[in-house]
Amino acid sequence: MKKLIGNIRITPNPGTDTMGPHFEVIFVPYAGRFTTPTVRITSHDDLVAFLTGIKIGEDDASRWAGRAKSSVILIPSVERSEELFKENGLLE
Repeated sequence: MKKLIGNIRITPNPGTDTMGPHFEVIFVPYAGRFTTPTVRITSHDDLVAFLTGIKIGEDDASRWAGRAKSSVILIPSVERSEELFKENGLLE
């Protein structure tokens, strides 16, 4: 089981005519070439659930999601298995 390390970037997006407001979540690895798609999450509660799904503590997930409402954030030094990132759509 291969471990990957990098940042998680969360960008708030106010939306457009065709797509409502959402958060864009992407994994930015420190090294290597990976296909890292953007995951779109529509609500604050769903964002907290997503972050806890990738093994970020519930308190930390709530804190990061709260900060992401107003600006772009980076969650630094996230080290998880490649399979976990694939299961959650952060890696192809």
